[in-house]
Amino acid sequence: MTITTAVVSLACVPTGGQPASGATGLSCDGAACVTSPPVDCVAAEQGLEFTPFMIADFEALGQNVGFGKAQYLYDYSDDTATIRYPEAPDITSGYEPPSIPEKRCLSSDPGDTNNHVFHIAGGPFRAWGGGMGIAMQHLNSDSGVCPAAGPEFCPPDQGRGTIDQLALDLSQWDGVAVWARRASNSQALLRVLVGDRHTDEDVSFWEYQTDPGAPRECERVRDCACLGDLTCDHYEAPAGMEYPAGYYCGPPGSSSGIDVTMGTGQMASSYNNTCNQTRCDDVYPAYGAEIDKEFHGRACTPHALRDGTQSSFCFAPGKDPPPAESDQRCGDHFTYPLHLTTEWQLYLAPFSAMSQQGWAKKAPFLDLKSVSVVRLTWDVGNIDYYVDNWRFYRVRR
Repeated sequence: MTITTAVVSLACVPTGGQPASGATGLSCDGAACVTSPPVDCVAAEQGLEFTPFMIADFEALGQNVGFGKAQYLYDYSDDTATIRYPEAPDITSGYEPPSIPEKRCLSSDPGDTNNHVFHIAGGPFRAWGGGMGIAMQHLNSDSGVCPAAGPEFCPPDQGRGTIDQLALDLSQWDGVAVWARRASNSQALLRVLVGDRHTDEDVSFWEYQTDPGAPRECERVRDCACLGDLTCDHYEAPAGMEYPAGYYCGPPGSSSGIDVTMGTGQMASSYNNTCNQTRCDDVYPAYGAEIDKEFHGRACTPHALRDGTQSSFCFAPGKDPPPAESDQRCGDHFTYPLHLTTEWQLYLAPFSAMSQQGWAKKAPFLDLKSVSVVRLTWDVGNIDYYVDNWRFYRVRR
């Protein structure tokens, strides 16, 4: 998939983050070390208010000695290059990866003791890039933002179970704030994405799980063919391997699956290279314990889309509607570009300046009462990013 960039010409003006003398944060990737002096974080944040909770502060206790973790964060890519955590090369999980100690703020700033930041690298990505994200459901229900943070942030309970816990209400806030920098060999562009009920695949998934006949704001499709020159063949269960017998694009586990996203143990089924009927029976990657009712049991059926693209999709002709065309599909979230430097700076992405890129269904507006996912994404090329204190902000009232 190639994502057309519609907003790259927008300029993001970073707030604060002036270099200052003092101790230097240091992190190394092989023989190359990247340094950045700490900055006056208090001065940079003057005039702003922040939500009483973080999207991510990277301070959660990690399972590996010396590391924190990026709690609730998943990363994903176009599968043309590997995502790396340079200080922890042996860790390959794409969910809750490690964070590293780094001194971002001047010693006079409160709260910088034992500070951790997130360091992610990789490339060159050659198709459409990659990203990292956090579902607001984790903040709403798992971290206890609702009801602890109060009704300002919590959408009303409409008796729809999980659907009512997927989002937060950010209608009283101005945008997304994040501290970030890059290494000198990294592309500068890093986009902020915000998804809502109009654009989010997770919302569409749960709406179908709850009531398949009810209208949805956007649609999902499942392609069950193989990518590139790989053929779809039936394999028996390999001895000593976790993969069951079924249809795979090459030997089981030899390549990544079609939607290479958000993988951990509970999502392992979507991380293999299934195809044909096996692919249709795969779980939805974000909720590995849930049977995906929209595609489970469907036949892998050849189909030509309106634009002439031909592939095979999980649907039953005559019983199910045909696979949604691109202009009806989920995923085209609202976005705003950041242009990082090699020094720590605070970047602001205003909701009012965000727009869609135009490759999927057009939303009527960004519904700030139903913000369901926030991501940071990149384009083709090499990346080497450092990120910290990712949260929502508003100009002080």
